[in-house]
Amino acid sequence: MKILLIKQTSLGDVLHMTPVIRALKKWKADCQIDVVTDKRALGILENNPYINRLYVLDIYRYENEIFKSPLLFFSTIREFISHIAEVRKESYDIAMDLQGLERSIIFLYLCHAKKKYAKGKWFGVKSNYYKDINAIEGLISFLKFIDCPDDGTDLDYFLPDTIEADFNKKTEHIKYSINSNFNIDNEYIVFSPFSRWDTKDLSVNKSREIIKEIQKLKDIQIIVSATSDYDKECLEIVKGFNNVLNSSGLFNLPELAYLIKKSKGMVTVDSFPMHTGCAFQKPLIAVFGPTSEVRVGPIAKNSETIRVENLECARCYKRKNCPNNHICIENIDAKLLAERLIKKI
Repeated sequence: MKILLIKQTSLGDVLHMTPVIRALKKWKADCQIDVVTDKRALGILENNPYINRLYVLDIYRYENEIFKSPLLFFSTIREFISHIAEVRKESYDIAMDLQGLERSIIFLYLCHAKKKYAKGKWFGVKSNYYKDINAIEGLISFLKFIDCPDDGTDLDYFLPDTIEADFNKKTEHIKYSINSNFNIDNEYIVFSPFSRWDTKDLSVNKSREIIKEIQKLKDIQIIVSATSDYDKECLEIVKGFNNVLNSSGLFNLPELAYLIKKSKGMVTVDSFPMHTGCAFQKPLIAVFGPTSEVRVGPIAKNSETIRVENLECARCYKRKNCPNNHICIENIDAKLLAERLIKKI
């Protein structure tokens, strides 16, 4: 049996797909599972033993370049079509678009598959529309179409065999080339205050307040994690603290996952590091404001959420330009958060 899964972005959504992949492989051990995904998700999927082949796109580049110039428009379209042509070379028994967007459904429509299923409502294919349930459970619900038993909601994040050596090599490079004070203790907490949405992010001041409250309760190292875009903010967050490190932009996806895996616990906003922490079932407190913990919150063992209660504007799903001064995040009780985290670890 040959199965095609389509899940291009974002990183957390791609990780959410892994229980589906595991269930399919346990259902039909000899099945071939191929996945259409974005290049940024390679660090999540390339070591997954259940996957036979990855069709790798560069979605964000396509979206950025397609309308920049006529030349880029045609070259981007040509490259995108070449990926579709590659998928069409195979014939599948089952194809599932777990994304449900125009740029993903086109792969479902044009692939050769006996049975086709899509997230959302689309003409001509069997659709799976769900709302106000956890995203992981929503993806697992696709399995009912083919009578495949589910295997639970645990996320799979397989790291390369060389990850420990790779990570140690990277930290040595950081110490000798970037920051001589970058020494990771045996016990530490990962703190991830930023995401791809402005409205989900903790401010520098609120981040510092949380760190202060944690340090009052426990003498433990705190490693602030973010992409390189937030290096300036992370430097402000760690400024003046003892044993608080800035790791923004220093680690690739597998190295970040290993950092999280070896940690004692996490504080995080609704972001990819949160889902990674869930994959390794780390003690975790996730800060929620404009998004719904019912739909995208952590459901793994040892994880829980915290939010400002009784706000009319909560779960507004605004990505930018909050009209209410970001109160759903800025009014988070830092002391309560710290107490709950330390109790968990």
